[in-house]
Amino acid sequence: MNDDNPTPERPAALRWPILVVRYAAVGFGSALAAILGVAALTVVEGFWARGKLLRTRSVTPTGASGPFGEQYDGQPLHLVLMGDSLAVGYGSDTDDQTVGVVLAKRLAEVAKRPVRLDNVAEVGAESTDLLAQLIAVGRMPSAPDVVVIIVGGNDAMHLKPLADALHPLRATIGELRRMGARVVVGTCPDLGTVRSFFEPLRFFAHWLSRLLATSQTIVALRAGARTVSLADSLGPLFRRDPTSMFSAMDRLHPSGLGYVNAAEVLFPSVRAAAGYPAKDGPLVPYRVYDKTSSHPLAWLAFRASRRAGVRLRHAKDVAPPAA
Repeated sequence: MNDDNPTPERPAALRWPILVVRYAAVGFGSALAAILGVAALTVVEGFWARGKLLRTRSVTPTGASGPFGEQYDGQPLHLVLMGDSLAVGYGSDTDDQTVGVVLAKRLAEVAKRPVRLDNVAEVGAESTDLLAQLIAVGRMPSAPDVVVIIVGGNDAMHLKPLADALHPLRATIGELRRMGARVVVGTCPDLGTVRSFFEPLRFFAHWLSRLLATSQTIVALRAGARTVSLADSLGPLFRRDPTSMFSAMDRLHPSGLGYVNAAEVLFPSVRAAAGYPAKDGPLVPYRVYDKTSSHPLAWLAFRASRRAGVRLRHAKDVAPPAA
């Protein structure tokens, strides 16, 4: 049968662009579907991880407090810990393997003075909770000499906006400085080291915690505090030996050994802030920021968050003379 109206063939010059557009549309659709699938999987894993975190709030231990180095004479140094479960020591089997107790004992040894430790940190705390903890510090009989703040993990896990995480930190540091305290901030740890998180959640947790740590560094320096990058100082160790570094309780919080290593990372900055920098051995590699620096503060902060052991202090944060 003859077709009175045959469909004309498209010229070759038109067929190729149409095929390119068609394949591009298919590729774009496949890529979009993959992205949406990854996003959905990440959200599901995020809710699972958040539920795991919320279960820790059913038990809310307080961090160990008390006098240390009572065999020494002199006016006690007042050390205060603020922040979240890492500052509390949640997951450790004993108080002797918590950040606060290790720091207090080590500080008493190098200062040859008694140390009074007060820990107002709370399990599950976010940066906004620092303001309530600051009120507790203000009610103490004596102002603190050195304050260690460890916070940020819960802000990253709960996807808090950066402003909500940074404004309370800046306000807290500012008020502590007005009290006369020296402040050391342990920035957000690398959540990508948590093995119980699956990919792609682990990847996003890594970069989200890195972004928060860098932002915390900028804010802390501007407010007059020192910072220690916990992500790079401890991240490789936790990746290399997760069985020992994470608590068997939930494989999410550090073990006692993990907390001892965290305290060792923080201690050089704490002793320097207290006025007792090491006179021998390796120097604490501080990076100092002031307005005359040839590099912007954001550049220094990013460099510090990327290099293990690098610590930063504000140019005006000169430790008081040893008593």
